Amino acid sequence: MRLASAKPGAPAVTPHVSWFHPRSGCRASEARLRVAVVANSFKNKGNTPSSLSVVKGKVVPVGEAERLRGMKDDVSTSTFHRRDMVMLRRACLLSTSTQGDVAPFPFSGCVLVTKKTKVVAETYQYASGTEAAELQGLSLAGKGKSKGATLYLNLEPSYAMGEEASVRSIVESRVARVVIGMENPLVHLRGRAIKALREAGVQVDCLRSHLAGKFDNLVEMGLSSDGSVDFLDSGGDTLEQEMVMTLKLCLETNENLLHCVAKGRPLCVLKYAMTFDGKTASVSGHSAWISGTRSRQLVYRQRALCDCVVVGGETARSDNPNLTTRRDEGHAPTRVVVSRTMDLPLDCNLWDVGMAPTLVITERGAKPELQRSLRGMGVEVIEIEGLSLAKVADHLYDRGFMRALWECGGVMAAPAISEGVISKVMAFVAPKIIGGADAPTPVGDGLGLTKMSDALDVTDIRYQQVDQDVLATGYLPTTTSLFHLAEEAYALARDRSYPEVASSVTCGASSSAIGAEENAVRFYKAWNRYGILSNFFCVPIELDGKMWRSVEHYYQAMKFSNSCSVEAALAMDEIAAQNSAEEAARIGRCLQSSKPSLVRQDWGEAKLEVMRNALECKFRRGTPAWELLHSTCGVGEMPCRLIEYSPRDSFWGEGFDGKGENWLGVMLMDVRDMDGE
Repeated sequence: MRLASAKPGAPAVTPHVSWFHPRSGCRASEARLRVAVVANSFKNKGNTPSSLSVVKGKVVPVGEAERLRGMKDDVSTSTFHRRDMVMLRRACLLSTSTQGDVAPFPFSGCVLVTKKTKVVAETYQYASGTEAAELQGLSLAGKGKSKGATLYLNLEPSYAMGEEASVRSIVESRVARVVIGMENPLVHLRGRAIKALREAGVQVDCLRSHLAGKFDNLVEMGLSSDGSVDFLDSGGDTLEQEMVMTLKLCLETNENLLHCVAKGRPLCVLKYAMTFDGKTASVSGHSAWISGTRSRQLVYRQRALCDCVVVGGETARSDNPNLTTRRDEGHAPTRVVVSRTMDLPLDCNLWDVGMAPTLVITERGAKPELQRSLRGMGVEVIEIEGLSLAKVADHLYDRGFMRALWECGGVMAAPAISEGVISKVMAFVAPKIIGGADAPTPVGDGLGLTKMSDALDVTDIRYQQVDQDVLATGYLPTTTSLFHLAEEAYALARDRSYPEVASSVTCGASSSAIGAEENAVRFYKAWNRYGILSNFFCVPIELDGKMWRSVEHYYQAMKFSNSCSVEAALAMDEIAAQNSAEEAARIGRCLQSSKPSLVRQDWGEAKLEVMRNALECKFRRGTPAWELLHSTCGVGEMPCRLIEYSPRDSFWGEGFDGKGENWLGVMLMDVRDMDGE
C-alpha cells in the first residue's frame, strides 16, 4: 500500500517509467519526467537537477531554456519550479490509486524527494479513515532520507484535535520544504496544517493559494487551460500556465470534496446515451444498446467511482437493470430507486441485495404492503413527506455520499435539472439514427424552456472518443466549471449545510436535525470533524491477544467468534486482513446476510459488550482519541450529547427519523463520563 502501485499487491511503479496523464490517458514525454524525477542521472558538471528544463522535448539548462522561450519566470512564481508541478501531478495520480475499489473520500497522495532529487517514497491513502499518505511516506523513507527533503502533497494534511500526527511527523523528520497542491477545503481543516508547519519552521508552498493571490482572473485562466499533454510539452508554455494546469488536476482529483463543501450536496452527475438524432430509445421503448461495448464498460467504471446510482420507477419497471459495476470485488455503490407512488414490480433485479445494497425513496404512506415486502428482502425503504428530487439529494448527502451517478430517464432528468440537483452531465453520443417524434429524449418536457435564449449552457466541456461513440462531459449553470466550484468552496467561512450551533459540530447532518438539539456533537464520516469518534476511523486496538486495525474490524469479526466452524474462523481472518474499516464492514455484513449459520447464536446480546470493550480500548487515557473524546465534555457543567448521525442505522445511530437508539453515542458518553469520574 505504501508503494506506487495502482492496486494493493501490484508491482510498484517506479519513477523511471513514463507518466500517464490521468485525464487524457496519453503518455507524457519521458524527457520532461526525467528532468523532475531522475535528473540526478545527469553527470555533467553545472547541469544540476535544479538547473535543467525542457524546451520542445529537449533537456537544456534553465538559462538556455529562458533564452529560447524569450521570457523570464516572474519573481512572484520563483517559489515554484517545473519539477514541483511534475511531482504534484504525480501525487494526484497516486492519490487515486484505489479509486473505484473503495467509496469516494478525500484523495491524498505523497511523493518524497531528497535534496539530490531522488524519489524515496510514493504513497497514497488507501481509503477513508486509513493511514495518511504523508505518514506512510515518511515512515517508508526514514529520518535519514527525510532530512532536508521536499514533500509533495496534492491535498493539505489534516490537523485538528486528535489528528496532529501528520504535522508532528513532518516536523520531527526535519523535512525542509512541503509543496501542497490545494488547501483542504473542509472548513475545520483549511489552512491549519499549513500554518502549524510554518510556525514550526518548515517552508510550505501552496499552489492554489499562491495562484489565487496572484491572479484575479484565475477562474478564466483555468477555463482556458485544457490540461493536455501537448500543452505541457509544447515549447511555448510558461511556468504560470503549467501551474494553472497542475492546479486544475489537483482540483479535479478532489472534485467530489469541493462540491460537498460548496453546495452541501453530493456531486450529482447525469449520465445518458443517445443517438445522433438525440433519442435515448426507440418509439417502443427499446434501448439495448445505443452505445458501444467500450462506452458501457466506461459506465461500469463510473459507477464504481460513485457512492450511489440513482434511477426512477420507470427505469426500474421498463429496463429491470442491475446497476452494478460488473465486478465481484471492490466498492459496490448503493442502487437508489426514487418512486413517489411505489409503482414498482415485486420481481426486480434491484431487489437482489446480494449484488449491491438497494435504497428505495418514496412518499410517506405510499403502498405500505409493498414497502414491508421489500424490507423483508433486505431492501432499505425510507419515506419523505413532500418528496422532491432536491430532498433526495439532501438525504444522499446526509448519508455521507460524495458522488451520485443519475442514470434516470428524461422524465426524471428534467425536474432534477430544474431543481438544481444535477451539476454535471456525461453524454454518450452514438453514430446511430432512430427517428420517431414520440421516441424519448435525454431530458423530458418537465424542463420545457420556450426560448433558445433561456437554454441552459453546458460549460467547461471535454470530448473523448470512445471507439465509435463520443463522450461529452460538462457542467450545468449550478456549477459552471471546476474553478468556479473551487472558488465557491474556498469562499465559505463555515460549512454551508449546517449552522453554527453551541458546542455542536456536524458531519453530514441536516440542518433540521441539528437545530433540534443544540448541546450535541454529531459525527459520522471519518474525514469530518470529530470523525475519530467513528468506528470507521482506523485507530489500531489490541484485544483478545491480537491487533485489529479498527473498532469496526474487531466488531465485524466477533460476529463469527465462539464457533468451532473452520469457515467461521476463515471469515474472521478475512475481515481482520482488510485494509479499511469500510471493507471489513462490507464483508462482515455480507457474510452475516448470506451465511447466517456462521453468526454466533448470542450475537444479539453479545454485540453490546463487544462494542464496549473495543471502545474502551480505542479511547485509552492519554491517546489522541481520548483527548478528542474528552473535549466533548462541553462548556460549563453540561457535557455534550454524542450522536452518531447515521440515517441508515437506527440501532447504533440516530436513524433516518432521528428516533434511533444511538447506542454508539451512548457508549461513547459512558466511556467519557466514566473516565471523568
